[in-house]
Formats: sequence, structure tokens, C-alpha cells
Amino acid sequence: MGIAGGGVGTAGKISIRPATASDADAVGHLLADAAGPLAAPIWGGGSIERTRERFSGMFARWGGSDHHYVACEDQRVVGVIAHMADRTDPWQSLRSSLATLRVYGVVGSMALSWRMRHMVSAEPAFVRNSYSVWNLAVEEEQRRRGIGSELLAHAHAGAREAGALTIGLEVLIGNTAAIRFYEQAGYKERRRRESAGLRAMTGAAGLIYMVRAVEDSD
Repeated sequence: MGIAGGGVGTAGKISIRPATASDADAVGHLLADAAGPLAAPIWGGGSIERTRERFSGMFARWGGSDHHYVACEDQRVVGVIAHMADRTDPWQSLRSSLATLRVYGVVGSMALSWRMRHMVSAEPAFVRNSYSVWNLAVEEEQRRRGIGSELLAHAHAGAREAGALTIGLEVLIGNTAAIRFYEQAGYKERRRRESAGLRAMTGAAGLIYMVRAVEDSD
């Protein structure tokens, strides 16, 4: 899981809190829908419903909700974001791998790894020591209310508290709405990487890595 989405506008009565395993069903649906053309071919074996179920299952198990925060309106989850200082933390990677194994099984995990090779081939190199944002998603009918901006601001505050100098994220090439959203938030494209394999499997050309400085006002 790991492509950021976006949103604009003005939010009201929205609270942000750490995610828990009990948020798994809502978050699984949000993340699957936000993954767009990648969702069913890579994580669902061709089925978006299976993708939602598997994302929910991984989120509920063994720390899948670590570093995630949900936006709620009247106690209902309407958005989610993940952010952390070290996205390559080995302990977190192990917990994620165990959750994947539990949800997909041995054979399914091997098949997922095979499909993920195209995702990996499209990942641009991260800026070293940059704070990371991923899994930003907002419920479709709640977009354009500023919820995405509120979640992104939450990540910016986390980056400032962590003492990071820059903050970065990935977005799909061709996702013009998300790219424009991040540009308005001060992000600039650092590098992009295309993958023929990813395009053949999902129709997505590849990924863009965007970065911005962490400001004192964040």
C-alpha cells in the first residue's frame, strides 16, 4: 500500500486521530479506491473487492495501522494518511510482511511479490533522510472539503516535530488532480520513473517523487 491522493476546499468538524485496528474496514476501502488502476491488478489479483478485503485484513493485523491517522466526522472515518520519519524501518517492514503472509497465505504472498516487481521497478529513489507521506486517501463523496489538506498538514507537523528538513511522497504519473493538489501545497517534482511492466499490467506509466521543504509554519 502506498500511493498518495489529494483534496481541496474547506473542512469543518473534522478531527484527526491515530488509526486503530477497528478502523480496518473503512480504511481498507479508502486505500483500495485511492490506489486507482494499481489496486485490482496488483493487490487484488484482478478484483477490487478482493483488494479492499485484503487491505482491511492487513490493516487489522500486526501493526498494519502503525503510523496511520484517520480523519473523522461525527466518529465516522472519512480519510486516512500515513507518515513517518523512516519508511525503511526494518521492524515495521517485518510486521508488514507478517501481516501480508497472514492475509495472502504463502502462495498468495509469492504471487503478490511477483506482481509487485512492476511497482518496485517504477519507484523513484527517495531523498535521503526525507520525512515520508503515503496512503493519503479521502472518501470520494467527501472530497473538495479540505480533508486532504488537513491530513497533509498533520503530516507536515509530524515532519517538523521530527526535525526533518524535507518531506516527500509518491504520486502516479498522469494523476493530474493529485499532482496539482501537491503543487499547491508546495511540493515539486524531484524525479520520475516509468515502467513498461507497470504500464502493461495496470495502464499506469509509473511514479513521480515530489518533495517540499519543512517550514516553521507547518
